[in-house]
Amino acid sequence: MRSRLRLGLVLSAALYAAGAHAETLFVYSGAGLRPAVEPLAERFEAVTGHKIVLEYGGTGQILARFETTGRGDVFLAGTRFFSDTLEAEGKIADVTALGIHGAAIGVARAQAGTIAGVGDLARPGLRLALGDPEAMALGRTADEIMETCGDAQAIRANTVVRATTLQQLALYVAEGNVDAAILSVSAALPHGEKIALIGIPLDCYAAEEITGGVLSTSKHPGIAADFVAFLASDEGRAAFDAAGFGAARE
Repeated sequence: MRSRLRLGLVLSAALYAAGAHAETLFVYSGAGLRPAVEPLAERFEAVTGHKIVLEYGGTGQILARFETTGRGDVFLAGTRFFSDTLEAEGKIADVTALGIHGAAIGVARAQAGTIAGVGDLARPGLRLALGDPEAMALGRTADEIMETCGDAQAIRANTVVRATTLQQLALYVAEGNVDAAILSVSAALPHGEKIALIGIPLDCYAAEEITGGVLSTSKHPGIAADFVAFLASDEGRAAFDAAGFGAARE
């Protein structure tokens, strides 16, 4: 795939330089993937001349948006659950693993040092934020973590807000609106010291897999496939790694 990708990008760049018509791809992307996807989309545009239009949202939200509009070229999901749903309906092809969402506990500065693990989230009086499992990948993961390694009932009792995107979760913590949240490293990193990160053991959950695929509604499936392949290339995976995502399973 990588040799095909390099050849495809070289040919696209050559055709663009020769004045060939540039096309526009419409890409749905989980909002939490933005730190990696945005620079890669800009790089693809610069190399090929094609334009990438990105629509971000919780993965459940963008799935609903696609189902409503019946348009689009590429779907980037924060969890394979949603791309599997599309694949079962024959609405996506060439689904490719791009990385994983590693979960962590993000702790507000005022509570730094008082929370050391999942068990502490059950402590009475804490204010927690969790993801909505119907809208985002880490919402499903948080539910699994609570059931496997924590007191789920007590943690839910401490939950004061459910978010639909990772950015919302991180903002709640960074601004001190909640004491902690189960989120991703990628969402916390932009907030620096405002969020302390506590790792969650991998035996507490199965990390959600980030995927990309070409939608059946694509008007430019070849270019769409090249874009997905670029995201999965060495350059693409380096960008996902730099944004705080784990490596895709081989």
